[in-house]
Amino acid sequence: MSTTAGTQTVRIVPGQTYTSAGEPVETPPGAAEPSGPRHPRLRKTLRIIRTTVVVLVLLAAAVAGGSYIVRERVAAGAFVDAGTAVLTAPPIPVGSADAGVVKEITVADRESVTAGAELARVTLTADGVSDEPKVQTLRAPVAGIVTVVNVAVGEVARAGEPVVTLYDPTKLQFQVEVPLDALRKMRLGMSASISGPGLNGEVAAKLEKVVPKVDAGDPAAVSDRLTVTFKPDPASLATVQTLVPGLQFAVVVDTNTAVGSTPAVNSA
Repeated sequence: MSTTAGTQTVRIVPGQTYTSAGEPVETPPGAAEPSGPRHPRLRKTLRIIRTTVVVLVLLAAAVAGGSYIVRERVAAGAFVDAGTAVLTAPPIPVGSADAGVVKEITVADRESVTAGAELARVTLTADGVSDEPKVQTLRAPVAGIVTVVNVAVGEVARAGEPVVTLYDPTKLQFQVEVPLDALRKMRLGMSASISGPGLNGEVAAKLEKVVPKVDAGDPAAVSDRLTVTFKPDPASLATVQTLVPGLQFAVVVDTNTAVGSTPAVNSA
């Protein structure tokens, strides 16, 4: 490019600075170069590096997120909903070997008693040997809680019939009917979480046994469910003892526990 300053023709070089008279301005040694297009190849390289870093960060985030989802799904798949369990305890019936009339009941429902505590007194039926009817005192064979008074005062208690029924709170357990499909995923000793009414949090328990099914020979009575017993862990027993038998609770089994133990379906 050229221009005319007076009668003199001056060639203008792009990127060069000129005075008002058209004289080129010399750049001192070490001074910055005039602004303008600089190192286009370097800028392109920097853009490629920046894009690559962003892509790698996004890929790392996606991998981490995917791993978290997989872990969550695996964890969720390790838990099996066993259904609704009922809190039960083996009943302890207390009665007389002979028939008689209940003379007195000294306990009430839900009352705690110690071993040997008096529960009731029964006037036995005259045996023809003694003119005076014999009165028998019924006592608790173990410490427990009264479940129910079976025979009221003044009523006749037949021989062997329970007058008072107790249960041992240390023997409380959860029983639930589990479908065979779910039972096949379980093993004896597996840990379970119990939740429901009267509980501030979850109660820990273990799968203790599967109740064998007796074939009654009635096709209509055939079921694809078996009764499973879960025993509260010792640390949870104090909480369970405050509950009333008959209440219902939700049971979730952790199939990651008791690896290698006896499959539940083979123990019935």
